[in-house]
Amino acid sequence: MKQHEREFFVARIRSGITPISNTSHTVYVHTPNMLQNLEANRLAIKAYEEAEDEGLMCEEEMNEWMIDHGLWSEEEEEAMKGIEEDIKTLRKEIYINRDNDRMRETIRRYIRAAEKGYAKMASKKAEYSQNTCEGIAISAKYKFIIEKCCTDEHGNPYDFSDMSVDFVSLEYQSSTLSERQLREIAREEPWRSTWSVYGKAENLLFNNKDRELTQDQKSILVWSTMYDNIQEHLECPSEEVIKDDDVLDGWFIIQKEKREQEKLEAEMSGELTNDKIRNSHEVYMIADNDKRKQKIEKMNNSTAAMFKKQREALVESRGTAQQNEFFDEKIGIRAQQGQMFKNKFRK
Repeated sequence: MKQHEREFFVARIRSGITPISNTSHTVYVHTPNMLQNLEANRLAIKAYEEAEDEGLMCEEEMNEWMIDHGLWSEEEEEAMKGIEEDIKTLRKEIYINRDNDRMRETIRRYIRAAEKGYAKMASKKAEYSQNTCEGIAISAKYKFIIEKCCTDEHGNPYDFSDMSVDFVSLEYQSSTLSERQLREIAREEPWRSTWSVYGKAENLLFNNKDRELTQDQKSILVWSTMYDNIQEHLECPSEEVIKDDDVLDGWFIIQKEKREQEKLEAEMSGELTNDKIRNSHEVYMIADNDKRKQKIEKMNNSTAAMFKKQREALVESRGTAQQNEFFDEKIGIRAQQGQMFKNKFRK
């Protein structure tokens, strides 16, 4: 994004006004005040209930209907979850390989391809969402806001003679900045210095102090605070990492997993009654429910998880196996033999 583009978006965000144009006219969409927002949400609830009374499906029911009619499948649902996990793994990998230019850019291409595949599937799944109770409710809410909160270039209420309510509503919803755009704006000038000066004083930061915040205003507050927190972190990454969204996302994931692992180990360590058990090569723990099973699984590091899968695959293929037949045990035995040989040679 170029400097003049960032300046425009910062001005738009701070004003709390979104200009919508066609070939000949411009309308300015303001955010609702508290009473208007209350009425908009009341109408959304009413529209939802009326749609439900008329027999329209909610999103969950629509999803089931699409599966029943072959428009969506449980396999596609699982595939979307798989892509989410793949993207998460790729983001960790791009952080780990951040100093390897060739590998980093290769992984970045994989991330973009995965995101594109996910977006395509999400679009297919949401194809009929506007015809659900939730879709009707959202439409009613935005229609009210657009009708009550639009002005012309002179500040007078807009009469929608040149642009329809539906057109303005659609353009307004699609004008929200993407996460990538907001992150760049939040960490670059001219926003960064503005944030440094006014900080959390929203009455000075934004012009629409007597109205609801726009989605972009809420998002940029979140990201600005996030970047402040990163700078104060004990393991603060380099500026190069902070400016690379993909690499920074990998850092976020790794830090989150580290915190969760430390919390889990502290929680579970109370069950390891002495140092001998705690420091053992392997510790077996009993899981009496799925939630506990997941906690125990997470205590394995990546190497242990890999060895566990190899053991499970061997047992599944043979039906049974001896301890010394496992791949990790063979590695351990070879290491012991090698150490014994070295010790004998030294003597």
